[in-house]
Amino acid sequence: MPSLLLSTIPRPVQNRNGTWEYSRQTGSDIVEFGTVRGCDVALPPHFHDDDQVTFVLSGRRRFVIRDEVVTLSSGQGARIPAGTPHRSLSEPYDVACVNLYLPPGAHAAPDLMDSMARHWRGKGRFDWRDLRAMVEDHRCVAARSPRPTTERTTTERLGGEAWESVRQAAQRVGLSREGYTRRFKRDCGLPPHAFWLLEKLNDARRLLRAGDSIAGVAAETGFADQSHLGRCFRRAFGVTPGRYRAG
Repeated sequence: MPSLLLSTIPRPVQNRNGTWEYSRQTGSDIVEFGTVRGCDVALPPHFHDDDQVTFVLSGRRRFVIRDEVVTLSSGQGARIPAGTPHRSLSEPYDVACVNLYLPPGAHAAPDLMDSMARHWRGKGRFDWRDLRAMVEDHRCVAARSPRPTTERTTTERLGGEAWESVRQAAQRVGLSREGYTRRFKRDCGLPPHAFWLLEKLNDARRLLRAGDSIAGVAAETGFADQSHLGRCFRRAFGVTPGRYRAG
């Protein structure tokens, strides 16, 4: 079971490097949760198959979502819907942040974030039981499909399949390579190869959560080898596959 997330506010400029940790517990609505602390909390464009609810405990966190900068201060949160490309920026001072990964559309995120803010103001700390109770209190009656329908149909309509070249995908839908790339980026938020790589990484994420070996996951998801998976995974999610799997 995850331990106490935060009981004291960290002092500014203590940890120049960003430190990501991921934890999971069976029997919960929370697919997994993550914490990040430090200053260098920048990640390149990526997306998740789950809804991400980010809540800042101290400092400031900034995300770029579809070219719009979203700034969150201590006690504020935001929902990043499943399948939405986004990136995060480094900060001049320490940040401490909680990320909840939830089934797409399964929870009322604004009400959940209000509950988290009230709890944080009142107690100045979270533990696993607190988060699990708040998430379950704001469960919606019906959840959407595992990946947003708009993203799935867009990818299928554009002929997007991993492992093939952009030229082949463009020919399939009757576009030039350049026209296909522009249309794909407009509709999906990322160029084709970047989007397909992240789909592979999200597949790897699910397999690692299930306890599969890193070498097996690399082979199953089409990476050249375990080292190739490790480099791409850490760049996208801030942690190595081995550390992620152990969460």
